[in-house]
Amino acid sequence: MYDGTEPDFGKLIGPGRVHRSVYTDPAIFEIEMERLFGRAWVFVGHDSQIPEPGDYITTKIGRQPVILIRHGDGKPYVLLNRCAHRGAKVCNEACGNAKRLVCLYHGWSYDTDGTLLGVTMPEGSARDFDVAEFGLARAPRIAAYRGFIFASLSAEGAGFDEFLGPMKANIDDLVDRAPDGEILLDAGRHRYSYRGNWKLQIENVLDSYHVPFSHASTVNEKGEQFSRREGDEKGAKVVEGSGKKDSKTSDAWKGRRSYVVDFGHGWTSKTDLNDKGRTSPAWDAYRKALAAKVGEDRMEEILTPQFHNSLLYPNCSVMGLNIHVRVVHPVAVDRTEVVVYPIRLKGAPDEMNFRNIRLLNVTHSGASFVQTDDLESFRRTQEGLHSLQSDWVDISRGLGEEEADRRYNATSESAMHEMAVRAQYKAWLHYMSGGT
Repeated sequence: MYDGTEPDFGKLIGPGRVHRSVYTDPAIFEIEMERLFGRAWVFVGHDSQIPEPGDYITTKIGRQPVILIRHGDGKPYVLLNRCAHRGAKVCNEACGNAKRLVCLYHGWSYDTDGTLLGVTMPEGSARDFDVAEFGLARAPRIAAYRGFIFASLSAEGAGFDEFLGPMKANIDDLVDRAPDGEILLDAGRHRYSYRGNWKLQIENVLDSYHVPFSHASTVNEKGEQFSRREGDEKGAKVVEGSGKKDSKTSDAWKGRRSYVVDFGHGWTSKTDLNDKGRTSPAWDAYRKALAAKVGEDRMEEILTPQFHNSLLYPNCSVMGLNIHVRVVHPVAVDRTEVVVYPIRLKGAPDEMNFRNIRLLNVTHSGASFVQTDDLESFRRTQEGLHSLQSDWVDISRGLGEEEADRRYNATSESAMHEMAVRAQYKAWLHYMSGGT
């Protein structure tokens, strides 16, 4: 609970700018843990991670440790990972299966729905000790959509359907690629941390503007930017600090769009998977398996995805190209943990799923070609924000150019602009000002 003098949050977010203290002030971070992560719907896991009764994973909602576990009734439960006796974490492993949950400190045991089953040396308990009052606390609300499980630590607030809203289509876009209509997050995980605020990673998910520069050594074999000067169709070499105003967005990026909806969610536009020249035994077998389940016409629709990066604010992103789910865990104002789960498409050839996982090792592991660029940017940003030269961070690109998009019931703008970041801070301000 934050007991200090509260900032005026409305003065920290302005048109096209954010006060640097939003990233650097430990007091603001503490309030985020209470008001944002303590109230929002937060992604906690996937059905495929707990397929059988007793299966569990341990994770966090904000900084609060929780257990996602499947009970004997087949239902998933989100339990606060804190013994009701003296407060020790009950589950310490990342995942496993348990018939009951036993605290190592004094041996209290719990059923997989959190009910207290037994107290060691019960003769020492107080006369009015009531077992029913000492179970593991449960998240007040839990809900799921197509295997994606969310929980809220608040009993009040927007309902799950309202919260997820149009983002259901983003999840559909991914899950429908599986011939059997399900995805699996059962192929392990990448886990790493960086020295920076959690919002830097969340902002980066929908920031296409950084790609030609942060990832200049990766985006193409020549290390060229995705920008060009007038009349230069081949592109411009990366020239650090050139600052020339005649640089233009390349044709390859002009059509790419960002979209935002309520609650800080958003996505970037489609990336076509269905390259007519693409062929391999694994890919051809996948197309055949998908067509056998959904038909040729529907297969062609599925292989022309509508969405690329999707952000489920405040803690989860779904990548539609090198498919994975990324979960962001705040640790401190300047420390963040990221967990990346490769996705397997159920019913797809084993070779194709294997290659997708290997690709993710190259792009989004802690020692990959792509993700390491971002982590370095986050570290430099966190350090740079301690400079007193200016109190403001600029997020004004495209301000005033937002357009309504009736097809998706969203707001749209060029993906090279910063509308998505502004939408996140609109949601951030709502939570931090006491809204639910």
